[in-house]
Amino acid sequence: MCKLVMIDDNPMEHLIMQRLFDRYDLFPRASHALGGQIIIDFLNENRTNTVELPDIIFLDLNMPGFSGWNFLEQFERLYLSFKKYIGIYILSSSICPEEKLRAKQYSFVRDFISKPIKKDRLELLYATHLKITRLAG
Repeated sequence: MCKLVMIDDNPMEHLIMQRLFDRYDLFPRASHALGGQIIIDFLNENRTNTVELPDIIFLDLNMPGFSGWNFLEQFERLYLSFKKYIGIYILSSSICPEEKLRAKQYSFVRDFISKPIKKDRLELLYATHLKITRLAG
């Protein structure tokens, strides 16, 4: 099982992704948040609870208020205290090379994926995570 949290301020992005998850039977326990602060608070409260912690976070960078960059800064302060690895995937409509380089400076950012994400990419992420989980546990 792979727990995924998607953080994006656009409800339509959540709807599209959930339809992809359902249609292709991927990420059956996906959760969605319109902002990152609530997820940072949740992660902080559950940092030792491996059952509650997500395995993967899909993160949009350009959000009002608490941006994806704010999320990454807060996550960086917490991630070493988590009792399991959480991989961050940036999902962004940005094609700015500087943003890609900046995001990849965070060791826990697994990849920078341009929207819209394709079915084969989602399947690969899911399969890769399941393989890692089986090897680790």
